Amino acid sequence: MKEKNLRIKFVPYEKLKEQKFNGIIRDLKHNTIIMVDAKLNAKEEAQIIAETMRNVSEDFSGIEFGSIDLGAESGKGNLSKIKGALIERIIGRKRGVTIIGPANVVRKIKKNPKELLLHL
Repeated sequence: MKEKNLRIKFVPYEKLKEQKFNGIIRDLKHNTIIMVDAKLNAKEEAQIIAETMRNVSEDFSGIEFGSIDLGAESGKGNLSKIKGALIERIIGRKRGVTIIGPANVVRKIKKNPKELLLHL
């Protein structure tokens, strides 16, 4: 029996990384949109896609995801860019937001440099 409720779950990047992305698919299968407080790198995105592909079925068609990088604002001065890069290096993650949703709920995630828009 499919759940009709839509949930949004905020997951800190550190917790997501600790769990090595385990549990994401379980949440997504239960119509949960996951928000992460960092921009995932290409390797992390690939891990999530690979895990998704292993779980594709009639009931779970896949995911949609998008992210914005809050550290890469255009028009910043060189000093601000260096400062932002240093902060990211110290905290070990890119400043930004990543949204991951089940494909049967999220039709599309539109991205522009300063915002993400979910089409449900």
